[in-house]
Amino acid sequence: MRTSTFVFPSEIERETGFGKDQLRKWRQRFGFPPVEATPQGKAAYSRKTVDQLLLIKRLLETGFRPGQVVGLTGRELEKLKLSLGPPVPVDDSNEATQAFIEQLKRADLAGFRALLTEQRGERTLLDFVRHSIAPLMIAIGEAWRRDEIDIHHEHLCSCCIERHLHAEILKFKPKSGFPTVMFALAPGEHHLLGLLMIEAVLAEQGARTINIGANIPLDNLKLAAISCAADVVALSFSFSYRARDVVPTLSRLRRLLPPRMQIWAGGAGLAGIKKPPKGVRILLKIEEAAAALQDLALQLRAQALPLA
Repeated sequence: MRTSTFVFPSEIERETGFGKDQLRKWRQRFGFPPVEATPQGKAAYSRKTVDQLLLIKRLLETGFRPGQVVGLTGRELEKLKLSLGPPVPVDDSNEATQAFIEQLKRADLAGFRALLTEQRGERTLLDFVRHSIAPLMIAIGEAWRRDEIDIHHEHLCSCCIERHLHAEILKFKPKSGFPTVMFALAPGEHHLLGLLMIEAVLAEQGARTINIGANIPLDNLKLAAISCAADVVALSFSFSYRARDVVPTLSRLRRLLPPRMQIWAGGAGLAGIKKPPKGVRILLKIEEAAAALQDLALQLRAQALPLA
């Protein structure tokens, strides 16, 4: 149950995207976030603390590391936000991104969804994601930095896009000879939208896609991949994922999975990885994922051909 003043531990991940285990580690290392008591004596997080966590989430997404932002006061976080510099130019020549933002400001979710449908039109999902969704998410982040929108506007945006992509994925049937790709977030990662964008593009191209979501321990991910006969396990890492954990996570997953299963990894959190683990394919652009799918489909079809 939620009050206007406190958020309880059972609700904190839904409110902020940070799980209880992550917050406990931060509390041990940085002394933040504090757990307080409601007038009834129940453990909870104050609204002030939740607001700070939302600011921390945004700063992590722009490239800061936890040690640089966790434990700072609200005022110090706001100063960091303002220090990020001028907005990144966004190609919004069709003015669609600004129209999306205006609808969010008015809480016109029906209009927002209608514009998503209009923008999708007859285009491929690859084109839709590259030229509508990706610029929109950049524009949303910049609007937040300029204090034009609040964090809840971004959450509304992500929710609408996620539902739209789920609906698109359900429209497609796997093509014969195409691989099965299992999508997952690494333990401790909570940013689902990037993973959904890739899944939608590959589903349209013919892959059989299975999205197992977040908070799956690697041992259980192994069992899921084997039971579903996955050809590929694809993971996504955002900027907020600890850089030092990326390679160990991928290396351990490579050891767990059968050699025949490929591992693909993408997301902004991989930008600084100079040498990926052996047997892991790094895909930093959505076009690279689409090309990797086509390459694997050709390999699978060649293996299925009868010997002459």
